[in-house]
Amino acid sequence: MGEAERRKQMGLGPRTLQPGQPIQVNLKNAIPKVCECGCKYFTPVIAVFIISALVSPTGQELTVQQPVLICKECKKEVKLAGV
Repeated sequence: MGEAERRKQMGLGPRTLQPGQPIQVNLKNAIPKVCECGCKYFTPVIAVFIISALVSPTGQELTVQQPVLICKECKKEVKLAGV
């Protein structure tokens, strides 16, 4: 039996969340993110991008927003792994 099938039988497989369903996570064993400067506090901000009509799926210029975290001390953007 494969590992994925074994986990599925144990009820450990991927779960499907319904819209608006909260995700419960225990942060007790989580590793806190720390900036290069040593600060562990961040401010959420929004980066704005303009997508040219030439590459836009609608054929019109688009404005896109992306959430970004900024270090409270050094004001640098936090680079998150896998993003």
